[in-house]
Amino acid sequence: MSTEAILGIGVALVIVVGFIGKLIPKRMPPSKSFKCGRCGVQALHTNRTAEAWRNGKTKFFCQSCHHKWLQSHSPQEHESYGVRGSSGRGSGCLGIVVLFALVPIGTWAVWAYV
Repeated sequence: MSTEAILGIGVALVIVVGFIGKLIPKRMPPSKSFKCGRCGVQALHTNRTAEAWRNGKTKFFCQSCHHKWLQSHSPQEHESYGVRGSSGRGSGCLGIVVLFALVPIGTWAVWAYV
């Protein structure tokens, strides 16, 4: 099998694994609602609180209390607490795809020059 074919198979495999990873549903909290850690109201989980649950947080805040917290803290404090803006920084998907694409290329380079 030629190195171009191996490289092509490797890139195709990375793309397929990436698509399959996107199709697998993310884990969700065991209950659909939670008690707000500030005001005590029962609220439904949102994408924000579900992501916090997946990151190991145990105290959640309703949308109203979260908005009040955002208003009372500077944007630099938001980043220190892991609150992301609309830029989507920090997801790392592109970096992982590039890493997996470079593994077959690196393997080919090692085989070609050794």
